[in-house]
Amino acid sequence: MSVYPGSEHGELNQEWRKFLLTVGFVAVAVGTTIAWRTPATGYEVSVYTGTPPLFWVGASVGFVSAAVVTLASCRDRVAGMAIGLGLLTTISIGALPVVRSYRFYGRADSMTHLGWAAELLAGRMRFGDLFYPGGHSTTALLTESTGIPIERGMILFAALYFALHVGFIPLVAKALFEDRRLTAIAAFSGFMVLPVNQISSGLYFHSYSMAMLFFPVFLYALVKHLTSKDESGPLSGRIDGWNVVLGVLGVVLIFVHPQLAVNVVILLGTLVLLHLVLRNRQDLFVSDLRPVYGVFVLLTVCWVAWVLQFEQTLNVGERVLLATYDTLFGAAEAGGGDVSSGADSAESVGATLLELFVKLFLVPAVYSLLGFLAVVLSLRTSLITTPQSDRPEEDEPTGRSVVTYFGSAGLVLGPFFLAHLSGPVSHLFFRHYGFAMVFVVILGAVMIHRIGTLIPDRQLLAAAKLVALGLLAAALTLSLLTAFASPYIYNASHHVSDQRMSGYETAIEYRGEGVQWSGIRRGPGREFDAIVPGVGMYSRPEVTGASVTNDTELRLLLDGAVNEVRYLPITKGDIDREVTAYREIRYSESTLTSVDDHPGVHHIHDNGEFNLHYVTPRNATTGASGAG
Repeated sequence: MSVYPGSEHGELNQEWRKFLLTVGFVAVAVGTTIAWRTPATGYEVSVYTGTPPLFWVGASVGFVSAAVVTLASCRDRVAGMAIGLGLLTTISIGALPVVRSYRFYGRADSMTHLGWAAELLAGRMRFGDLFYPGGHSTTALLTESTGIPIERGMILFAALYFALHVGFIPLVAKALFEDRRLTAIAAFSGFMVLPVNQISSGLYFHSYSMAMLFFPVFLYALVKHLTSKDESGPLSGRIDGWNVVLGVLGVVLIFVHPQLAVNVVILLGTLVLLHLVLRNRQDLFVSDLRPVYGVFVLLTVCWVAWVLQFEQTLNVGERVLLATYDTLFGAAEAGGGDVSSGADSAESVGATLLELFVKLFLVPAVYSLLGFLAVVLSLRTSLITTPQSDRPEEDEPTGRSVVTYFGSAGLVLGPFFLAHLSGPVSHLFFRHYGFAMVFVVILGAVMIHRIGTLIPDRQLLAAAKLVALGLLAAALTLSLLTAFASPYIYNASHHVSDQRMSGYETAIEYRGEGVQWSGIRRGPGREFDAIVPGVGMYSRPEVTGASVTNDTELRLLLDGAVNEVRYLPITKGDIDREVTAYREIRYSESTLTSVDDHPGVHHIHDNGEFNLHYVTPRNATTGASGAG
């Protein structure tokens, strides 16, 4: 449908859109090629500033081209190609650690996962040894079949999960209503990557994050199953392709991360309960959906059978129950310990809570409100049907029923998620927040489409499209600026440079047995997990756990106020993180860069970014101790 009357104007508009689309594809291709040919040569405290500016110019042109072409008309193949351009641009951004040839991307948990994947690849660890072996085993298979290093294989695998996420968000919307306008809105909403919050999830190898990114694939199969025709007859005749696909994807989620899988089980259980209660209510439109009894039973049995093998299931369950009890009876710390401490840390570096809210949660909050309105509206009136709808009017209630079902599931899952907001499991709340945002993005897109249908006048619609373009640009910018940790949000990149990795490899290989290691902010236990062969599950050497948590403790260590010799690794990443990202909140730049000036501190290894120091005790009890 052209925005211009007449065939001549329509053809002119079509050519103009194709030309703009070509410019967008070329810009993204050139920018990505430049980024590929400009690999990281050392630690980058920000993926954004480390990546060549021409990449961001190309990505911006790609998004603008895709948005303008789609807004001009979203009911033809050119619009489909525009959405594909937006998808390609988003994936190129999310896959920057791969494009920029990072040695590895992911601190903390990701380093431990790296060690476990290496153990699986070497045959020293079995599939059943891990609580969530799905990502590790698949990565080991990928690296063994392609011959790429395990570190590269892991960041490539995380990028593939990200690609699945942004690709299936619009497919879920399409399965709901078969409306091209809604599909386009959902696609651009998915490009914002709202489930990633950098608090408990990110675009690195992290089992829960990858399960969350994979969830839209399961959700697509669920919507297709719910909206498919329910076959009558014996049980064997009622099992079709979507039953099987849904069951397989559910089992995959259990293996990728059982914690997210329990959310899926609760979701399916809610749908089962709703169907049992409403199936005989012919006056309710929500009674038309196909039941999920078999899939619910299958996944419940598989989940229970898998998680009961692991002691940590009972530990986490107990902590959730304690947190729920504390919340109900007022014993929990307000807002959760992790949330409160995070707020205190932000304020200490000059960031206000309002600033952090705008950067991290403004766009998700707007979508949450829109999603809530979509659910409320689904109870009262038609959501999608317009004169230009692609789906027959009589089929619209099916998608409307699914929206209502999702809203009802939110009423069940909401209290479960809030139980994690306080007490000993407060760090898990934002994981569930990410899971919920998958629904919010889709439901928010439904509401945006509904608002668009309320603009009848063509001139007003043209003005609304300009406003929409501006809002989209702002929302994409705000959202994608937090897709990676960076000083923009008072954090540092999770980049693990080749120098950092090789430095630790050399230092660990030639270490003195029994010598205690200290580290800036934390000990090098994660590096031992990733590098030392045969470490296995949670069995790193005890000497790795000594951390130096602030400037005062670091000065005491350097002045020899310890009773034994210490290894002290300091990397460029440590300095950039503490000075640039954390604004010297714990450590001063002068202390971190003057370690060698202290007597008794021996600089024993340096590769340009990794410095290993051997610190000897020099106090009244032990006297001076030489390097050994």
